[in-house]
Amino acid sequence: MTALQTLRHHQGLLVGLILFALFAFVLGEVISSRDRIFSSDRTLVASVGDDELHVEEYRSRINQFMEANKQYNVSYGVAAQQVYEQWVIEKLLEQQYEAAGISVGAKGTMNGILELPDVKQYFTNALGQVDENALQQWVSSVRQAREAGNAEAQEAWALWQDMKQRGRALQESAQYADMVQAGLTATTLDGKIEYAYQNDQVDGQVVYLPYSSIDDKTVEVTDAEITSYVNKHADEYKRSESRDIQLALIPVEPSEKDAQAVLEKITELLKDKQEYNEKTKSAETVYGFQNTENDSVFVSTYTDAGSRYSGAYVRNIENEDVKEWVEGAKIGEVFGPYRDKDSYKLSKLQEVRTMPDSARFSHVLISYEGNQIVPDAVLSKEAAKATADSIAAVIKSRRATLEDMALKYSMDPSAAENKGLQQWVKYSGENGPIEDFIFFSPKGSIGVIETPAGYHVVKVEDQKDFGKSYKMATVTHFINPSKETSAVILGAAQNLSKVNTSVEEFMAEAAKYGYAIVPAMDYGILQTSYNTIGDNASITRWAFEDGRKVNDTKIFDEDGYQVVAMVSGMRSEGVKDAEQARAEVEPILVKEKKAAMLSERLAKAKGSMEEIAKAVSGEVYEATSMTMATPIIAGVGRAPKTVGVMFGMKEGQVSAPVVDETGVLVATVVARRAAEEGSTTAAQASVNEIYKAYIQTVMTALESKADIEDNREKIEKMF
Repeated sequence: MTALQTLRHHQGLLVGLILFALFAFVLGEVISSRDRIFSSDRTLVASVGDDELHVEEYRSRINQFMEANKQYNVSYGVAAQQVYEQWVIEKLLEQQYEAAGISVGAKGTMNGILELPDVKQYFTNALGQVDENALQQWVSSVRQAREAGNAEAQEAWALWQDMKQRGRALQESAQYADMVQAGLTATTLDGKIEYAYQNDQVDGQVVYLPYSSIDDKTVEVTDAEITSYVNKHADEYKRSESRDIQLALIPVEPSEKDAQAVLEKITELLKDKQEYNEKTKSAETVYGFQNTENDSVFVSTYTDAGSRYSGAYVRNIENEDVKEWVEGAKIGEVFGPYRDKDSYKLSKLQEVRTMPDSARFSHVLISYEGNQIVPDAVLSKEAAKATADSIAAVIKSRRATLEDMALKYSMDPSAAENKGLQQWVKYSGENGPIEDFIFFSPKGSIGVIETPAGYHVVKVEDQKDFGKSYKMATVTHFINPSKETSAVILGAAQNLSKVNTSVEEFMAEAAKYGYAIVPAMDYGILQTSYNTIGDNASITRWAFEDGRKVNDTKIFDEDGYQVVAMVSGMRSEGVKDAEQARAEVEPILVKEKKAAMLSERLAKAKGSMEEIAKAVSGEVYEATSMTMATPIIAGVGRAPKTVGVMFGMKEGQVSAPVVDETGVLVATVVARRAAEEGSTTAAQASVNEIYKAYIQTVMTALESKADIEDNREKIEKMF
């Protein structure tokens, strides 16, 4: 495959490498008033300082990635979130680059381009090194073809512009990272402090009461206490506006009457018919499937959309009835009508042959001028054909190997690495003349084959897994719900939608008829992915419309279902209430209450460590050779606060109760040892490693300091 063709096929990958993987976007309803179009504040999705993101750009960005990443099934809400986050990152970095005076010229941009993974993959020389000359030649050929009006080249030129943008961004990012890293370099003093942190030691004893010594069930946490805690930490427990939605799924399935109608219709295709021909003014025989002489035309004429005649050979037949029939069938024999999942079919056996399941081949590609897949080709089509024929003759005469010819003449850039040898491929029946040649010709065969890329000199290198395969012509009629059936199902949905006095009544009615209920609890305006039915932004937007009330219902026509949605709960923006926050806050308050209870017990105990332990039914633990870097006490676990307190105590002193990670402790110091003098180089290096990790938190720090406005919820409800 040529570099241009491969890059074009990987456009989604190229775009995704810079702005994450962003996908499907369907922006609400049509803007309903002129002021929405022309009022800046009503179209402002987000801002970072003076930089603004408006609805049109927001829509455009996600539409681009929806097109570039069709193969991914990601909900609208996820896509919108990714677009917002990446835009914020872009603007924050742009502002930082400008403030730092970072700029990248043409040479720096090219250096960045040559570092891109896709460029490294497709523009390498025989030594596996990135080949700037090959890239420049490609760019030159694309430019010339574009100037000549070539549509394919226009697309390739857009890829080149994207490469430049990503290359420049890569260099800017590297410069910025270097500048930040330069400001995060450990000093000699940092090394001395870290050396002491790692090597100063203290010996002592602790009395330890673990939190686990009090059963959680005995500690009561009231709603009022949770509410009080949440109010004190309101920023941590913000709640966006949300909805609870119940979805009743009514399958849109054909009836037995529908299936019978399809069976009768396809059965008629077996029969020959007499039809009057207006031109000849006489009756003519129209042959049915059994007697027709042109199976492919018959199938193309009578099979349903979504199925077609491929002429491919099949080895593994899934339908057990067909599998049993074909093993003993004669050429030209018809089987059916037979039921195959959601369709009725007729199949005629056309051919049986023994063939490989997989094959491997080598090729030399000779393209010609004007070819859209290889725009830098210079040979005429006639010259390309003559060259390919000549190469094939040389290989057949054994004056040279195909590998030698591929390295010398092939216009497939992969030839530099694989010498024309391709990977094993499985037979599909849909990959054109090269596939036909390598599966239907003996091993070692050499031929010249034309494809849209040019002329290929192909050699069949190997074949394996031979077995009997069948070619069949099959007419398919899908069994779909009739208008009558669809009307009945819609009527059932309408009846259910009227049961909206309460969610309990709604769900009971759905259960009565066996309809599945899919709950969507605490959904925000950007949550659009629903179990079973997938992404549906329209349901979410309906639930958030102005005037929406609990128990409101609406019918949505989904693929395979009539979906009756009910709003079963509504919450306004604010902070979480006690019920919503309990799962997060209760463990915190339980721990705080336990800490207070254990601290009170330890505070009342007096005397030596043994006496304190006895008074509280605890135990004395030895805390030997403690350092600030490794504050772990045997039998206790991590106790950084306690060890820190010990480093600040005098020998023989007993501390007040210390609330630590696994429990509450009191401590005493027996001895302390300052670190022996030594090299602080290793300690300084360890601080530098810690500082390197801080690079990963730069964006978080920038976001926390930036003036960021997020209007997405308002915009989603407005548009």
